[in-house]
Amino acid sequence: MPLFGSYIMTDWSGGNSRRRNRKDCIWIAYGSRTDNGPRTKSPSSRTEAVEFIRPLLEDALNNDQRVLVCFDFAYGYPENFSTALRASTDLTGKGWEIVWRHLHDKVHDDIGGGRQATNRSNRFEVADELNALMMPCDAAGPFWSAYPPRTYPHIPQQQPRQPFTTKQGLLVRTLRRADECVDSKTPFCTFVKGSVGSQTLTGIPRLYDLRTDPRFTKASAIWPFETGWAADSGWLGKEIGILHAEIYPSVRLPLEDQIRDRGQVCSMWEWARGLDEKDVLWRQFSLPVGIEAGSKEDKAIRSEEGWILGCRSDD
Repeated sequence: MPLFGSYIMTDWSGGNSRRRNRKDCIWIAYGSRTDNGPRTKSPSSRTEAVEFIRPLLEDALNNDQRVLVCFDFAYGYPENFSTALRASTDLTGKGWEIVWRHLHDKVHDDIGGGRQATNRSNRFEVADELNALMMPCDAAGPFWSAYPPRTYPHIPQQQPRQPFTTKQGLLVRTLRRADECVDSKTPFCTFVKGSVGSQTLTGIPRLYDLRTDPRFTKASAIWPFETGWAADSGWLGKEIGILHAEIYPSVRLPLEDQIRDRGQVCSMWEWARGLDEKDVLWRQFSLPVGIEAGSKEDKAIRSEEGWILGCRSDD
């Protein structure tokens, strides 16, 4: 039996300008499992993207359809980042929760706007503040590259020496284990071509809003932080109507499209729906190949790093 009745795949953007219906902007592929194919939407801003997704979630729950919701930014940071943040603040909880709450409280979007969302954020200021909390006196990091250059005193333009050593004496690698699996970029680089750091800084607060929305919170879960790994096709409880999972669309070939970003999210949608119709999508949520259950690596992934849906190549 398929796990989901509908799917929402989103190519996110951390940029500072309103953009739509072209490359390097937000693209959403969405639709029911019984649809011929996904529909697409390209909101002009992050605010409008979330406002578009919320009614889709409401409709799915109202129709007793479980929905898979995916974004293409990192849902966590490399091991020890959350520990360093905990040591520098009064935040408590699991590693991923500490990071999510901190970013939700600190990142502000649509700065300088009136009635229309501006899409301008303070993400570089937040990265600068995080570096100030974690960096030793002789090396700036772990975040690097900002615009304009040399504007933020604690953000170096070049990648810090790796692995980065925080002032708490913790080693923080540049990549998560999932990033190494799919050859994706570091979430610490916030401004160079192809970087994902700004997407993560602006995306996690929005995902936090969706996860904690009173309309959805009791029916929502974040994979694998709140679900663990799938052991069989019945691994999700009936109470979970909204499952959030990180994606990296480059793990699939994009559908032929003059706008590559749109083709990528449509490809991810078709991939998830196709496996689900064969009753094998659940395997993609299982323990990653090469990771031993209960190991240090397993615990780090489930508590702070997260994992990317589609890493497995056995389906």
